[in-house]
Amino acid sequence: MIKIQDLALKNPWWSDNQHKIEEIAWVKRELYDEVISNLEHSLILNIIGLRRVGKSTILKQVIGLLLSQNKNPKNIFYFLFDYSSQIKKAEFLEEVLSVYFRDVLNNPNLSFGETVYVFLDEIQYIEDWQAVLKKFYDLSGKKIKFIVTGSQSVLLKGKYNESLAGRIFDFYLSPLSFREFLTINYEKVKIFQKFDLFALPKIFSELGIYEANFGMDIAKRSREYITVGQFPETRNISSIEKKHEYISESVIGKVLDDCVRIFKVEKTDELKLIAYQLINNAGSIFELKNIGREVGVSFLTLEKYIKYLKEAYLVEVIYKYHKSLIKRGRILKKIYTPCVNFVCALNHFNASHVDEVPQAFGKIIENSVYNILNQKYKGNKIVNTLSFWRQGKKEIDFLVNEKNRKLPIEVKFSNKVTLKDVVFLADYTKKYKLEFGIVVTKNEFNRQEINGKTIYYIPYYLILLMI
Repeated sequence: MIKIQDLALKNPWWSDNQHKIEEIAWVKRELYDEVISNLEHSLILNIIGLRRVGKSTILKQVIGLLLSQNKNPKNIFYFLFDYSSQIKKAEFLEEVLSVYFRDVLNNPNLSFGETVYVFLDEIQYIEDWQAVLKKFYDLSGKKIKFIVTGSQSVLLKGKYNESLAGRIFDFYLSPLSFREFLTINYEKVKIFQKFDLFALPKIFSELGIYEANFGMDIAKRSREYITVGQFPETRNISSIEKKHEYISESVIGKVLDDCVRIFKVEKTDELKLIAYQLINNAGSIFELKNIGREVGVSFLTLEKYIKYLKEAYLVEVIYKYHKSLIKRGRILKKIYTPCVNFVCALNHFNASHVDEVPQAFGKIIENSVYNILNQKYKGNKIVNTLSFWRQGKKEIDFLVNEKNRKLPIEVKFSNKVTLKDVVFLADYTKKYKLEFGIVVTKNEFNRQEINGKTIYYIPYYLILLMI
C-alpha cells in the first residue's frame, strides 16, 4: 500500500520551498537541451539507454529548471522504480499515480488547469506501463506531461503500436561522447566543431591546423576516454582498478541482472558467459552456430540471449553490405558493443595499454569508430545506412550509405600505415566510382592520391570528435 509519506520522501520540494536540486549545477549532457525544448508540447518523453549514463540526472536537472521557473512544486512528481527486486504489476504504477493525484493534488478527476509534470525513473520494472500512462494521459486531456526513463528498449518500445502510438517521443542517451567527456573533465581543452565525413574535402585544411596545434593533447585524453571515460561517475572514482570494477559490476553486472529478472532467464551463468564472450570479441565476424558450440548452448537459446543483450544495450550487430534487406539477415555479421569501456574493464586495460597492446586496441578503436558512425549516420529499418564489405579475405571495415552517397572507411591502428594497407581501399573507391576513401589511423594525418583516388588519413581521436 503506497502512502502519501512514501511519495513525499522522494519529492522534498513539496514541503521545502528552498530545496536545492544538487544536479542542476552539474554539467549538462547534450540531450538535456533536447528534452527541455520538448517540454511544452503534450507528448510523453521517453529517455532510454544503458544504466549509469545519466538518465536520472537529466530528470533531476529538468526538475531543478522547473522549480527555478516558479512552477507549483506539488505539480512536479518524481518516482524511482529501480529499488525493486522484482517486476511490479501495472496496478502498482496505477496506485502510485492515483495516490499522487488524489492525496497530493486533491484532484482525482484529473481536471487540471495547468500542466502537471510526472517523472517516472526506470519504468521498465513495471509490466504494461504503457497502458497505465495512456489511461491517465487521455483522462487528463493531455495536461499531464510524462517524462520516463528506462534501460530495456524491448519493454520501453515494444507496445507503442498498441497503446502509445502518437503519444510518445523517444530519446536515446548514449554513453558519454568524447566531446562531453572533454567538456566535463578538461574544460580548458579546445574542441573542434562537429563535422560530417562527407564534407572532409572542404574542412581538411582546417582539421589539419587543429591537429597540428592540439592533436597530441586530444590523443592523450582519448586514451582515458576509451578505457574508462564513458560514464559520468567514473570521474569521481580514484583508481583505475575501481573504475574497472564500477563498469564491470555497476553497469555490466546490473544490466545482466536486469536481463535475468525481466526476461526470466533460468540459466544465469550461461547468459553471462555469452555476454562476456560477445563483448570480448567486439569487432569480429561471428556465427551463431560457432559461438553456440563454444559455450555449449543451442542455436535457438543463443539467438534468444543475443536479442536480450541487444535490447539491454550491451551488444549491437552490423551486417555485410547487400542490396537486399531480406538476404542481409542471412549473411555475415559483426558484433560490436555500444561502449568500449566494457571491453577495457573486462580485460583490465588502462590508457598505457593503447600503445603497449596495439593488437588488442585495433579492435577496440574499430568499435569506437563504429559507435561514432552509427550515431552520426543513423539508419532505419528500411535503409541500411551502415554496413561492412567483404569478399573472400578482403574487407572494408565500414560502408556509410546515405542519400545515394557511399563512403568506404578502413581502420588501421598501427604506428605506420603502408601503401599495401590501403591499396585495396583505393581500388574499391575507384571501382565503384566513389569520391574518396578514409583510413582511420593511430596518429597519422595525411591526404594521398592512390590509383587516381584521394584517400584521407585521419587519426581516430579526431573521428571521436565528429559528434
